[in-house]
Amino acid sequence: MPTASFPITPPYNFELSLKFSRRSRFEIVDNTARGHLCRILKINSNSVFFDIWGDGTIENPQGRVSWVALDRKSINRSEAIAVARWILFANLDLNPFYQRGKKSKPVGALIDKFRGLKPILTPTLFEAAAWAIMGQQVNLDFASVLKKRLVEKFGKSFSHKWDNYFQFPQPEDLLGANVGMLQKMQFSTRKAEYIIGLAQVLKDGQLQKSRLAEMNYADAIEALQSIRGIGLWSSNYILMRGVGHLNCLPLGDSGLNRAIRQLYRLDSKPDNRTVEKLAEPFTPYRSLFTLYLWFSLIEGKENS
Repeated sequence: MPTASFPITPPYNFELSLKFSRRSRFEIVDNTARGHLCRILKINSNSVFFDIWGDGTIENPQGRVSWVALDRKSINRSEAIAVARWILFANLDLNPFYQRGKKSKPVGALIDKFRGLKPILTPTLFEAAAWAIMGQQVNLDFASVLKKRLVEKFGKSFSHKWDNYFQFPQPEDLLGANVGMLQKMQFSTRKAEYIIGLAQVLKDGQLQKSRLAEMNYADAIEALQSIRGIGLWSSNYILMRGVGHLNCLPLGDSGLNRAIRQLYRLDSKPDNRTVEKLAEPFTPYRSLFTLYLWFSLIEGKENS
């Protein structure tokens, strides 16, 4: 397998970032068992195995990637590096957010503790949006079970170095799907309709990741919410994880509310107005404010 290195804007802590991206014991697309991020991606018409990891130090980080086209077609070296750089958000400079965070004692403490934490981005808009829909109003494990069943039914599986890997389906892979098929996998009627409708919208090219990336926050939220089944929470999540937008704030998120209550020692769950007020000083980096608060719950759970 060819291997390449690429620069990552410091500070960067791959171990922490990978820890956040681990979802549940039912995850079958992202394989992080060896401390690397391994997964199958479709690049142009090729199914490609990627092994991505971090090297160096937090202040002098470097990304590494190995890849192999599983259908024996070649993949351009620069394409492989570009994919890995995007997934690791290699060009993200955390320092402007850190400068704002240092003005807040509670958030400053998180920054000191989780220095170098960056989001690992979801490779495709369809995967990010489908995952957001599957995660609506259910717990993480059940959402992961739905994802596992969707991938096993409509995705592709490959064997590489004695391990099995699954490729998340493309929108066109769901062309033959109907609501009844997804209901048998325990999707609600509404979620089944939403997933099938989403696949059609993205297959037709009505909405593209590159277009969303060029929009300002308000316009991107509006564009996503024009898709049936995607509301304010889902559109913020999709922009954060699937587009890399830095100013998202998923109002109503139970984890964010719980983290804010704990960090700021509030007597009760914060309402949306309170969350917006606390996040406002971190504009245009509210996505990172959210990420660090979410991560505080993971660390708190492990240390309890």
